[in-house]
Amino acid sequence: MSAPPVLTYREVRKLFGSFVALGGVSMQVERGQVMCLIGPSGSGKSTLLRCTNGLETIDGGEILLDGVALARDERGLRDMRRRMGMVFQNFELFPHRTVLANVALGPRIVLRMDEAAARERAEALLEKVGLADKAGGYPANLSGGQQQRVAIARALAMEPEVMLFDEPTSALDPETIGEVLTVMKRLAEEGMTMIVVTHEMTFARRVADWVVVFERGLILEQGPPAQIFEAPHVERTREFLSHLGWEG
Repeated sequence: MSAPPVLTYREVRKLFGSFVALGGVSMQVERGQVMCLIGPSGSGKSTLLRCTNGLETIDGGEILLDGVALARDERGLRDMRRRMGMVFQNFELFPHRTVLANVALGPRIVLRMDEAAARERAEALLEKVGLADKAGGYPANLSGGQQQRVAIARALAMEPEVMLFDEPTSALDPETIGEVLTVMKRLAEEGMTMIVVTHEMTFARRVADWVVVFERGLILEQGPPAQIFEAPHVERTREFLSHLGWEG
């Protein structure tokens, strides 16, 4: 019997008052897959990620992690969040803690690792994202790209099954976007399961295994990058990519 998808979405709905943020989204994410969610701002991509790790409750349908519906109670949500790493647009680092302490905090508090083991893990992950020399510094002394790489290391410190990236480069200067995307590309090559909300079309074309196009809380179409970027089935997808200057 084959293993279930890491994540399964079945007719997921989310309302904000009368506004339909998600109008019945169904898709699945396989283990080791890199899925990029693209589409206009406000089309539901980030809302889907927030529903995935329980930051927003859904109003219909279901989301399954390894074949089991996501918990709704607080204890169940905490357990589930340990299995998902989330990287936001803004870095959400603790300004009064060193870079090393930011990365080691989760393993120490949530996973109850001893201080030496948590420190060792944090050091290894800072090395992985190219910031070993910044371990003793503070977030305020880092560039935006460096802070985002610390945020990625912090999420990885919990050894998640899946990484969720919510427009991780949207708050960055053009000069630092590449360093963050390079780290993400390396994670993809290592087999990390990833869902990435992004406006970086080149990254989606080159790194994603599967691309999902959103508009108005619905999936317009989904498929491998070659299909979406070179021969989209839906005219609206073609228009969206054209507005971004995508030439194929």
